[in-house]
Amino acid sequence: MIEGWWPTHSLGLAACLGALGMPIRTDVVLDERSGEEVTTFYVGLQSLWNNLGTDNLIAEWKSGRLEVADPLHPFLCGLRACHNATALASSLRNEDRLRLVRVTADKATIYAKGEELPELRYAGELVETPDLNLVAALGVLGIPMIEREGGLFRLPRFGHALMSMDGDWVKHDAQDLITRLRSGSLEQDDPQHPLVSTYNARAVHEQLTRQLRNTVRRVLLRKPRSVRSAFVPENASDDMLDRVQRHFRIA
Repeated sequence: MIEGWWPTHSLGLAACLGALGMPIRTDVVLDERSGEEVTTFYVGLQSLWNNLGTDNLIAEWKSGRLEVADPLHPFLCGLRACHNATALASSLRNEDRLRLVRVTADKATIYAKGEELPELRYAGELVETPDLNLVAALGVLGIPMIEREGGLFRLPRFGHALMSMDGDWVKHDAQDLITRLRSGSLEQDDPQHPLVSTYNARAVHEQLTRQLRNTVRRVLLRKPRSVRSAFVPENASDDMLDRVQRHFRIA
């Protein structure tokens, strides 16, 4: 039984927590007076899969302790994938150049504006995918998107070298990772693999986006020159609106 909820207005945060098994509720409120629409995601305080708690995780993240203790924690990997997806979408709209930069003591990468390394832009071996979420996830592992054509994203098979948790420099093989991710063997063999974490976070992001489209907005009605207010569904019946009027004592 869920005892409480942690609210956030960030879709990315909610998606990364949802990918860790936290239940998510959505709420969309339209203020009739101001016209402002506010979306809130209510996150359960504990994962449905294990003892991971939302409050403690958020506190560890905000303090920076999580990144020091576990730089490839699934929550952090998910946040980086969401950052990458936003950067890629903006780049496609505005035709900005992007490059990957190392973060977290060279253990991961995220997109920033700039030119990618020539040896990666002109790599001989390429992989293709139409999946923007997969491109965003691979970007956390040092594999950049270097071209888009006809709905397909092209990436070098091998990207930036990253420092492994064992202290060795490694280059991830995009072709091998995509094949194993699609077959399910990657998650079966290594459930905590960064690509599994990043791609799952993006999948939950899409699920929440679809859920928002189907969420019936609540409308905040306010009585003029009064603190009295009421919430009603956007599709409220005439009978319900009549009851609100009686509540406001409006003839």
